[in-house]
Amino acid sequence: MASKPGILTDWPWKPLGSFKYIILVPLITEHIYSFMVKDEDIDVSKLALFPFVLWRMLHDQLWISLSRYRTAKGTNKIVDKGIEFDQVDRERDWDDQIMFNAILFYLGSNYVPGGSHLPFWRLDGVIITMLLHAGPVEFLYYWLHRALHHHYLYSRYHSHHHSSIVTEPIT
Repeated sequence: MASKPGILTDWPWKPLGSFKYIILVPLITEHIYSFMVKDEDIDVSKLALFPFVLWRMLHDQLWISLSRYRTAKGTNKIVDKGIEFDQVDRERDWDDQIMFNAILFYLGSNYVPGGSHLPFWRLDGVIITMLLHAGPVEFLYYWLHRALHHHYLYSRYHSHHHSSIVTEPIT
């Protein structure tokens, strides 16, 4: 945990514990209801939300497992030290960011003009997605990360990230 935890340090769904995934059910249910009952067009981007979230979680878990295996094996270590249980416990909520991204994706596809029915399977949709990611998303991420190194924000939010000694994909 951060050395001086700030407001909104924990995710809002933390009290739900292992049942935190239930917050995604209304998003999926609303879309299924819209095309089954209201006879609206199927929006593939919303329909694919749940499989994409599952795929990203599986992908991340594979990289985490491979990283921990290689750390345990002892090859390619940055720091000649094994992973400690404290670090594993601190990083147990690695999937919260994926859930947050799913909610943002859903809100964006609902409320941003042109955010719905983005043609991911066509070249123009892939190019638009890449430009949106490489442009504003990476730009904002870089400056937010720099801001998190300011002493006020660092002690309240970012020190948690730097307290992990053994570098892993989720660190």
